[in-house]
Amino acid sequence: MNRRGFVAGSLRLKTGPHRVLEGAPWVYRGEMYHADLTPGTVVELTEVNGRFVGKGFFNPASLIAFRLLTRDVHDVIDGAWFRRRVRDAAQMRQDLLGHKDAYRVVNSEADQLPGLIVDKYGPMLVVEILSLGLVPFTADIVEELVAIFQPQGIYERGDVPVRTKEGLPRTNRMLFGTMVSPVHIIENDVVMLVDLADGQKTGHFLDQYPNRRRTGELAAGRRVFDAFCHTGGFGLTAAKHGAQSVIGIDIDENAVARAQENAAANGLNQVEFLTANAFDWLRKESEKGPQYDLGILDPPAFTKSKDTVAGAIRGYKEINLRGIKLLKPGGILVTSSCSYHMSEAQFIEVVRDAAKDAKRVVKILEIRGQGLDHPMLPGLPESRYLKCLVCYVS
Repeated sequence: MNRRGFVAGSLRLKTGPHRVLEGAPWVYRGEMYHADLTPGTVVELTEVNGRFVGKGFFNPASLIAFRLLTRDVHDVIDGAWFRRRVRDAAQMRQDLLGHKDAYRVVNSEADQLPGLIVDKYGPMLVVEILSLGLVPFTADIVEELVAIFQPQGIYERGDVPVRTKEGLPRTNRMLFGTMVSPVHIIENDVVMLVDLADGQKTGHFLDQYPNRRRTGELAAGRRVFDAFCHTGGFGLTAAKHGAQSVIGIDIDENAVARAQENAAANGLNQVEFLTANAFDWLRKESEKGPQYDLGILDPPAFTKSKDTVAGAIRGYKEINLRGIKLLKPGGILVTSSCSYHMSEAQFIEVVRDAAKDAKRVVKILEIRGQGLDHPMLPGLPESRYLKCLVCYVS
């Protein structure tokens, strides 16, 4: 132990510009000199001249080899430190969201807990551990979550590919208590049944909750289509808030079955869900001309690397072109992209080009993003991945 607290070793930045010096919490493997250090350990990072930068996790197996924990030279990185970070993250959500039934409790780097995701679903917590360095502190993290929330259970979703790159096993397990899945939550006055064990991500796309609410506010009296509907969050919110009719389309038959269950649980009889390829449905339906008053496009990420952005742009343009053609004059299009590599400017250009080809005038009413429980870091543009445009089509 010294004045800088315990560290297992040190890393030194190479000469040159580095994002970590401008506020980013990452350093790539090729940016540093390092000795033979144990993967997953807490290390100290310095500039080439020896000036202290911060402490963080080191894992040479990952392209992002250093993940910043703190820039405070006096911080001691131990179990108590992680407990404080978890407590601070939870307190921020409770202050901002009150007694919301389901939300993100910890959002990785944005909460100074790189690689840690914690989502709350009613009586359950779902955890993702995506950094090898978190393993020695997992027990402390779980104990703090139990102390704050008194959950019925804490379930770890460990079946994500990035764990392989970190040297972590791809297994799911209970970390505390007993499993409840599926679990009922209430979001925007809609009852949703969420599959924590086998659903996408941690069970539900929590980041879109404010955009689903906004869509509901615009839905009264409108005929609605919801393409890439997953378990029905957008469409059901529209129906709950007075939509005349809703049709939802998704290629995942399990998601569609769950969407149908959710519609029944809410007594929403004006909703229909179809198992179909949303691209094909949009193309065929748009050939019939304008039929709807509100359209929702919430596809999965079309690109996860810079190399495939061109193809993603074509995909986004196609669905937005078809979506615009389906809307009557005065219709509303709510269109999203969760692809970080598709910038906001590029996404707006996609909608512009789709409107031009559709020979329609499109006005952007709002530019939205992820909810308050998914904070972003100014120094990490990657943390602002969700773009949602609310557009008026005339």
